[in-house]
Amino acid sequence: MKEQKKAIAQSKKFSLPELVWLGFNYTCGIAFTSVYATMMFSEVDKTGQFLGMHMIWIFLVEGLVAGTCAWAFNKLSQVHPAGNGASYIYVRTNFGKFWGWLISFLQYTTLPIIVTSQIVSMIRLNFVGSGTFLDTKDMLGNWANLIWDAIGIAVYMLVSCTLFLGMRLLLKRYLNASSYIKWGSTGLLIIALIALFIINGTSAWDVNASSKYTTLNPTNFSIAFTSCFFFFLGFETYATIGKNVRNPERNIGRSIIWTMALAIIFYVIVTILMLGAIAGAFTNNPNLQIFRLLGNHVGQWIYYAGVIIMLICTISLKANAGMQNALYSGAILEPFAVEGLMPSKYQELNKDGIPFKASFLNLIITFIFAMIWLFIPDIIQGATGGNAVFSYAAITGEASLIMIIIYSFVIMVALKLGFTKKMRVKIWEMIAWSLVLVFLIWQFVQFFVDLGRSYHTAINQLNTDSSKAIATIVSNTLEIAYIVGVIMFAVIWYYTYYWKKYQARLKTNPQLQEALDAPFTVTDDWNYVVKEIQTELDRYLVRNQKIYQSQDNSNYQDAKHIRQEAYQSEGDLQEPVETK
Repeated sequence: MKEQKKAIAQSKKFSLPELVWLGFNYTCGIAFTSVYATMMFSEVDKTGQFLGMHMIWIFLVEGLVAGTCAWAFNKLSQVHPAGNGASYIYVRTNFGKFWGWLISFLQYTTLPIIVTSQIVSMIRLNFVGSGTFLDTKDMLGNWANLIWDAIGIAVYMLVSCTLFLGMRLLLKRYLNASSYIKWGSTGLLIIALIALFIINGTSAWDVNASSKYTTLNPTNFSIAFTSCFFFFLGFETYATIGKNVRNPERNIGRSIIWTMALAIIFYVIVTILMLGAIAGAFTNNPNLQIFRLLGNHVGQWIYYAGVIIMLICTISLKANAGMQNALYSGAILEPFAVEGLMPSKYQELNKDGIPFKASFLNLIITFIFAMIWLFIPDIIQGATGGNAVFSYAAITGEASLIMIIIYSFVIMVALKLGFTKKMRVKIWEMIAWSLVLVFLIWQFVQFFVDLGRSYHTAINQLNTDSSKAIATIVSNTLEIAYIVGVIMFAVIWYYTYYWKKYQARLKTNPQLQEALDAPFTVTDDWNYVVKEIQTELDRYLVRNQKIYQSQDNSNYQDAKHIRQEAYQSEGDLQEPVETK
C-alpha cells in the first residue's frame, strides 16, 4: 500500500519532457517582436537603434546569461527549503532579513511593469502604429495612445475581476486552452514569415544587413539586452521545484539547458525570419505588419484574416495573463504578511484558498502604477504633440533592470556558498557565475550612463525639438524615479514599520520569531547526494550482470545492499522501486 501511494505520487511528478515544455511555454512567446520598432528602425517614429543583424547573436548572449542565472537558482534550491519566492529565501537566509525584504519587494514591483507591458501589447500596439486597417493613429492623432491605453486598462481590470466574481473554474478551463491559442497563432505567424521570406528572396535581408541598418555600440547593445532579457524571465519559477520532478538531480539541470536552448533557437529563428520578411522599417506590431505585406503579394483576404486572427489571439492571451496575475499576485504579498512586513489581514485566505485581501490590494496597486506608467506619459504626448513617451521596449527594459538586480544578488549567494564550501560547486560554475555577475553589473551601470547621455541630449534639444526633448526627459525621469522610489520605500517601510514590530516580537513572543526564522537556513544536500549514489549504483548493477552473465556474485549483493540504504535516505526525492 505504501509503495502504491509512492507510485501515485511519482506519477504526478514532472518528467524531463514535461519540465522542458513547462519552462519553454512559460518563458517564450511571440510578443517579443514588438521591440523591433525600437531595436531596428521604427516606421512610425522614424527612429531606432539600427541593430539589424546583431539581434541574432544578442539573443544568444541573452540565453547564455539567463541560463547561467537559472543554473544558480537550481543549485541553491538543493540547499534551501522549498517555498514561494526563491530569491527571497536565498537572499534572506544568507544576507539577512533586510536584504531579503528588499529583493522580494523589488521582485514584486516588477509586476506592475509587467502588467503595463501586457496592457500595451494587448490593445495599444494593435490600434496605434500597427500600420494595418486597425491603426487609428491618423484618426485620433496625438491622443490615440491615451484613448487606447484607457481602454486597455479597463479591459485588464475587468478581466482581473473575474477572480473576485467566483469564476475560478472558468479561469482553470481557460488556462488549459491558452497554450493551444498561443502556439496556434505562433505557428500561423511563422508560416506567414516563411512565405514572405521566400517571396522577398534576399531583398529584405540585404537591406537589414546593410551598414545603414546594422550598427553596434555599447549604448544600443545595452538597450537591446535589457529590453529583450525580459523575454527570458520566469525560469526561476520552474528551476526550484525539485520535489515535484522525477530524478531532480539529473532532470532539472537538463531541463534548464534544453529550455534555454529551445528559447534561444525560437527567438533566433523568428528574428532571422523577420529580418528576411521586413525590409528596414518595422511598425509597432510587426506580427500584424507581416500579414499586411503578405497580403500585397498573395491577396487582401490573407491580410484581413491574418490581422483579425492575430488580434483575437493576442487579446485572448493577454486576458489570460491578466487573470493569472489576479489569481497568483496575492500569493506574492501573503508571505510579507506572515512575517509581519505587512498587516496580518493580508494573509487571510478565502474558501478557495486565495488571499482575497492581498489580491485586491495588488489590483489597486496595479491600477495606480498603470495610471502612472501610461496615463501621465500619454497626456504629455497629447499635449506636446510628440512621439510616445514610453515604447514597449522601454517598459520591458525597466522590468529587466530590476530583475538584473535580483539575479545579481542570487548569483552572489551562490558564489558565497561556493567559496564557503556549503554548497557543491565546480570550478566552471564559479567562473561562469562570476563572469555573468560582472556582465550584469556592467549592464546596470550602462543603463544609467545611457540615461545620463539621453538627458544631456534632450536638454540640448529643448530649443530645436521641444516635444521630443520633453518626451525623453519625462521617460528618463519616470524610469529613474520608479527604481529609486521603490528602493527608498522598501528601506523606509522596513525600519519604520517592520523593525519596531520585530523588536517587540523578540520581547513578547520570541518563540514565534524563532518559528518564522526556522525555514531560512542552509540545509545539506544529502538527499541529492544519495540520489546520485543510487543512480550510479543502478548503472553498476547493469554492468555487473552483463559481465557475470546474470549470475549472482558478492559485488552484486554488496551493491544492492548499499543501493537499498541509499534509497531509504532519499527523503522527499524517493521514487518507487520499479518491479521487473
